[in-house]
Order: sequence, then structure tokens, then C-alpha cells
Amino acid sequence: MQRGMRWPLWGMWWTCLVLVVGAGWWFGRTMLYAASSDDPPGTVTGAGCAEAMDFSGAALPEDTRDEDCTSYTWGGQAYDGSFRMPRAAVRGWLTTSFPDAAGVPCDGDDDTCVHVVRDTHAHTPGAYAVTVSVHYEGGSAGDTALVSFDASSY
Repeated sequence: MQRGMRWPLWGMWWTCLVLVVGAGWWFGRTMLYAASSDDPPGTVTGAGCAEAMDFSGAALPEDTRDEDCTSYTWGGQAYDGSFRMPRAAVRGWLTTSFPDAAGVPCDGDDDTCVHVVRDTHAHTPGAYAVTVSVHYEGGSAGDTALVSFDASSY
């Protein structure tokens, strides 16, 4: 009778061992995914462009429209987005907002591009790198500028 009772006990131990190993495998696989994925769940969200511009070290210009901004929080903080603003206000806004900006060659159809790199050792809040691209819509007669930007603390 004693011998018959040992086998069900061993079966229960093996079942528990299989469950523990299975749970460990699932946990390990999930952690590997989270560590290696570009966009783990919950790290990419919509954001207000005023918040994104504040992170960039600038204020959102007046009279903006069609704002579309995104926040990324994986290994640091980053924002990107775009908005439209009056063409006549672009130069003044760029000069005021990014006085330390360096003009850089634009890719594609952009008309004006600036790039700012801040000292990462100063540990200042906000973005360490900001890139702003401006495309004037409607040719020389147009009065609207499409502003695209990205800012990150990576």
C-alpha cells in the first residue's frame, strides 16, 4: 500500500515542476521581448504638441493648427510631431526658440532645417537633441508652413 501512494506523489511533483518551468520560460521570454523590442507596450502614446515643444526647450507658436505629436518613453524620453503655422512667423519663432541652432542641409522638399544639440553632461531637463524641418506649402504665394520636429534625451 505504501508503494502505491508514492507514485501519485511523484506525479504531483512532476506536474508542479512542469508548471514552474513553464512559468519561468514564459516570464523569461516576456522579459527578453521587452528588452529587445523597439516599442514595448505602453511606451508610444499620443501627446500634446505644447508638451512636446516644452520638452524641446521652445514654446508652441501661436496660431498653430493640425497638431499631431507622439511621445516615446523607452530608455529615455522623445517626442516627434508636426503642426502648421503662419509662414510669416516661422523665422522669428525659430530664432527666438532655438538661438543656439545650427542650420543644416534639408532632406527632400523641406525649405528650412535646424538642429540643436545640448550638453548631455549638464543634466538639464528636456531634450538633448532637437531637429526642426519646415516646408512652405503653396509655393512662394502660400502663407502656411508645415513644421516637423523630433526631440530626444537619448
